[in-house]
Amino acid sequence: MRIVAEELNYVYSEKSKKLAVHALNGVNLTIEAGDFFGIIGKTGSGKSTFVQHLNGLIPTDSKHGKLTVGEFVLSNKKCDYKALRAKVGMVFQYPEYQLFAETVFEDVEFGLKSFYPNLTKEEKEVMVKTAIETVGLNYEEIKDKSPFDLSGGQKRRVAIAGVIVSKPEILVLDEPVAGLDPQGKKEFISLLHTLHKTTVKTIIIVSHDMNLVAENCNKIAVFCDGKVAKVGTPKEVFTDYENIKKTGLDLPLIAFLTQKLQEKGIEISTNLTLENFIKEVFKKHEEVKAKQREGGNR
Repeated sequence: MRIVAEELNYVYSEKSKKLAVHALNGVNLTIEAGDFFGIIGKTGSGKSTFVQHLNGLIPTDSKHGKLTVGEFVLSNKKCDYKALRAKVGMVFQYPEYQLFAETVFEDVEFGLKSFYPNLTKEEKEVMVKTAIETVGLNYEEIKDKSPFDLSGGQKRRVAIAGVIVSKPEILVLDEPVAGLDPQGKKEFISLLHTLHKTTVKTIIIVSHDMNLVAENCNKIAVFCDGKVAKVGTPKEVFTDYENIKKTGLDLPLIAFLTQKLQEKGIEISTNLTLENFIKEVFKKHEEVKAKQREGGNR
């Protein structure tokens, strides 16, 4: 499902002259099916408002631009939002706070009751079991437990299972690793990549963590003052130092180190992942040593 926003606008408290806030101001953005897409920007830049449009949490109408998600035209009054929400799963910051049912099974099953009410009990059980196991949990051990008795990491995985159980094509996560320790972040991002390969075609993450976005996303959109200031690969976005400075964002560590080396006259070509950066630095080091040997032999 391809996402296309054309001149998308949104104003909070639009009818009030004093309280009106223009959150989106002509957003034009395309997210291709299959992307692991990052959305970044300072607080108040419009990024969270934008993603809440994608499954109709914030409605769209023709007066405020056009938004298309796959076959769904959200600015059309006849858009089937229920069908859309089965295809576009939304995971908010601290998703474990979304848990509410008495058992893990009931919590994960809840979405199926809403989106697919005609499923048999057996069909639901298969889908719930699949979702729970997909997020790396043992179905038999956990299905009858209260979600509130689980560890923080397990709660977050159950919350994800409750979203992917309806088999969405797009998964949107707002600050997905907020509150997690370094090991927890590593494990959760690994889970997202597994989901991307096996379960969900497109993943969109909204984050203030520049390192997270640079390391994991194939494309990034930079939001600033309700507009898209830049779209590109991590390398295209984070080597445009002037644009990043204008938007008030920090560089991810690898981009910062690359810039500092560049200032010293050392050019490193890297895709901004740590593994690639280390490889390129060693490569450059070997090139310098080879030139020194050649000079010494003359």
